Amino acid sequence: MKGTARLLASVLLLILATGAVPGQVAASTSTDLTPAITCQRLGGIDLTGLPEAPTRILSATAVSATAQKPAYCQVKGYVSPQVQFEVRLPSEAWSGRYLQLGCGGFCGFADPDDSNHHLPGNCAPPDDGKVVIGADNSGHIGASSVDGLWAHSSPQLRVDAGYRSEHVTALAAKALIKAYYGQAPRYSYFAGCSNGGRQALMEAQRHPEDFDGIIAGAPGNNLTALAGMFFPWIANANTAPDGGQILGVDKIQLLHQKVLDACDTVDGLQDGQIDDPRRCSFDPASLRCTAGPQADCLTDAQVDVVRKFYQGPVDDKGRRLFPSGLPRGTEPAWLGYVVAPAGQRAVLASLGLDYLKYFGSWRNPPASFTLADHRFDRKTLDKLRDMRGVYDSTDPDLRAFKNRGGKLILWHGWSDPAIPAGSTLAYYDAVTKRMGGSQATQQFARLFMFPGVYHCTGGHGPDTFDLFSPLYDWVEKGIAPQKVIAGKKNGDDVVRTRPVYPYPMQTKYTGSGSIDDAANFTGVMPAELPDDRYPWVGAPFTSGYQEWCRWEGTTLKCGRSQPKSG
Repeated sequence: MKGTARLLASVLLLILATGAVPGQVAASTSTDLTPAITCQRLGGIDLTGLPEAPTRILSATAVSATAQKPAYCQVKGYVSPQVQFEVRLPSEAWSGRYLQLGCGGFCGFADPDDSNHHLPGNCAPPDDGKVVIGADNSGHIGASSVDGLWAHSSPQLRVDAGYRSEHVTALAAKALIKAYYGQAPRYSYFAGCSNGGRQALMEAQRHPEDFDGIIAGAPGNNLTALAGMFFPWIANANTAPDGGQILGVDKIQLLHQKVLDACDTVDGLQDGQIDDPRRCSFDPASLRCTAGPQADCLTDAQVDVVRKFYQGPVDDKGRRLFPSGLPRGTEPAWLGYVVAPAGQRAVLASLGLDYLKYFGSWRNPPASFTLADHRFDRKTLDKLRDMRGVYDSTDPDLRAFKNRGGKLILWHGWSDPAIPAGSTLAYYDAVTKRMGGSQATQQFARLFMFPGVYHCTGGHGPDTFDLFSPLYDWVEKGIAPQKVIAGKKNGDDVVRTRPVYPYPMQTKYTGSGSIDDAANFTGVMPAELPDDRYPWVGAPFTSGYQEWCRWEGTTLKCGRSQPKSG
């Protein structure tokens, strides 16, 4: 077994070495393009007969240049019934690229500048201002990204949010581009994180023709188990009989420091970050109070809460109902997501409740339903997974995307408190097996794991990085990303840089020079390749579960065959 692992590691090193280090690509691939018609005229075109995506333009506004951005034509519209979108088309110079942004949470907002339309690594594309940008509201309007009431009595809105919105937005945006510039995009890209990462993978799996390159960050692609089991488990674990929190925000930093004390040096460096939390076996019982509740210890109940967080949802027989729990080292990121400040509700609790109440199944539970009514067992999970044909994007078969030349960059922060990184590792493992092994998979899909990075943005580790340049290079020049340089800022100052290599490669200190300088690190393969199967009752990820929905009269019918239009 060890010999096989070493052989595979050698092969992977050879494959990865063929990709040059990604640099900053040029702002355009060749001569920039200019509009063929005015913005005002673009607003008058009729797209109501657009196949698959009957579209109405609501407005087309010429936006003047600012010190930050060149002028652009802002088009707002919707695809029937309620997929609202906004497309921004540069009016001075267009690089020929189209970039569509996915949307986090339950979305409900079409503004590309809204924080739910995450830019990976907090970095805009290198041709920002010259690239056409598109975004949509996932097919509905919401009060916030944790509001699920829109789905209460609308099967169509569930379908649109599930798998349809990004495809029809792409069709509408490309029609606008063709009309405005007189030609289609040279290259089309998609970038999303969280639910936007789920949407990214949905596009690669269901509509591989839509995008040439895709960035899928922290994907909630196993949505039925994530929102139906993981979120409620985390919420219930920290809920006292009186409805209050058992573990408060005052214990988070104490706990995290003890985790660092136990595991910071496991990777060979004391640097305030844990490169691979799976190697950390910290037990919160070491913080148990021995003389009553104190500020520097955990009560028995709090120890139990933390253990449940790390464990993740299980049934009464100990069987996993989701691939993993919260990794050790995520503790600072629990604030807001997992443990709420006084008088507030944790984000995961809000997401879990609205998901189960309004669209976790075709038939809603009683209006009086609370998370306390939820059951953590195989029967409940199986019922929730009846919706995976609409919501989940866990199909490991990416042959159609690969065969048309598509390139996929997956990424996840090891310290993500909302979607455990183990879920993405389990999916990538399934893709690797389905696509013929690591060598074949690395030719078109690579995963990057960022230590100390939280959910989609922020972190105590280096959390600023450019994924657009390496994706552009991979799609347009055939140069695969060999590594990504991540930076940590303190104000305007960069205080640390680290390289991150395609998984399963690890970052290793060369032994000399500053540990805050990426130049003093190299990539190595682990002595033994990790086991990323993450056994749980829903494993393994397979193909053939997707459903396609269409209206027959007044009845929405969903089945395994894809309709010609919808």
